[in-house]
Amino acid sequence: MITRNIIKTIQSLKQTKYRKELQLFIAEGRKTVEELLLSTLEITALYATERFLKEYEIQDERLETVSEVQMEQMSALDTPPGILAVVKTPKPGPLKDDGMVLALDGIANPGNMGTIIRTAEWFGIKQIVCSDDCVEIWNPKVIQATMGSIFRTNIVSTDLVHFLDSVKLKGKAVYGALLEGENLFRMSQWENGVIVIGSESHGIRNNLIPLITHPITIPRAEGSVTESLNASMATGIILANYAAKS
Repeated sequence: MITRNIIKTIQSLKQTKYRKELQLFIAEGRKTVEELLLSTLEITALYATERFLKEYEIQDERLETVSEVQMEQMSALDTPPGILAVVKTPKPGPLKDDGMVLALDGIANPGNMGTIIRTAEWFGIKQIVCSDDCVEIWNPKVIQATMGSIFRTNIVSTDLVHFLDSVKLKGKAVYGALLEGENLFRMSQWENGVIVIGSESHGIRNNLIPLITHPITIPRAEGSVTESLNASMATGIILANYAAKS
């Protein structure tokens, strides 16, 4: 039976500090929880309202029914979807030295981060490296936006300068999305390596520019005065091009 102390603990998981301290996160929504149940992640608790269970059938021995009020207290969303799981934070796996890796520099918006993770999986990218100052990937809004893709993607946070330097030393390509570079649509082929996407407001930071071996750009239409593309939109365009030519 759920208690007030349990609810307080779950409420604390809305904050990064307690997610890191307790090594737990929350996942909400039918699609997200269904994908979670198919994953290898460890679910420590699972709650749903009677109204949710009348509409959707969820078979799991950990499932506990809670009231609408209790769900509202636990939920991190403005409109609770009626099902919530508490999950043990997994440790990232080692990066495999094959295939294309997506590197994210300073992505701060949870919705953008979640969309990027979801888009990366769509185009076959299984490994993502985030700079230390990217939004935390276990943020509830990030998880919601991934629609389950986060449970199937290996995501590592690290010092991007060190990481890209090691990639470059191995002789691999480091692509960077910049305003000045090779026209993405005129590229004939891609080499395996890393694609770097910069933040929403500043792009790729100056200390990473010398490590980029292949600057690429998404050309603007003639006469366009738009300064830049949304980070998740740019990622989608670049990865679609990569997938088509690899």
